[in-house]
Amino acid sequence: MTPRDLTIKWLFYSGAALICLVLQQLLNPIQIWGIHPFILPLVPVMPAMLEGRSESALFAVGCGVFCDLLFPAQIPCLYTLAFLAAALAAGQLAGRIIMPGFLCALLSGLIAFVCTDLLQILAHTAGATQFSDAALLSGQELLLSVPFALLLYPLFRAIHRRVANE
Repeated sequence: MTPRDLTIKWLFYSGAALICLVLQQLLNPIQIWGIHPFILPLVPVMPAMLEGRSESALFAVGCGVFCDLLFPAQIPCLYTLAFLAAALAAGQLAGRIIMPGFLCALLSGLIAFVCTDLLQILAHTAGATQFSDAALLSGQELLLSVPFALLLYPLFRAIHRRVANE
């Protein structure tokens, strides 16, 4: 694949990430269990699952920096670290354990939320929040958000198929 083709491929993935950001903004007013769905941790794991961990690591870092700038957290670079770890794990999962597909998308989404929420729990328990409260909140967010992987996977798979055929 030429450098031009690589640039075009990752621009398409970045466009899909922007679509997910718009979808996130549309989902923000919806609250179930007192929380709203948070789909942005799913964004870096979808290309990682389809493209492999080495190519998608930079994309995951970019997504993480973008989220760190939009949603400041208690730990600096929380999303950058979590998204990179999740993308590397999802790439490993899809490359060696299970074929990319809907089940792999769900498991990759689970990995993304475990990485993100684990860092958030560590940040909250270092503060005033109890571990059980933070874990409950993370579990609710996980149950509410991971099913969105089934909606995002076809978008990223379509991009993968489109650029793979060129």
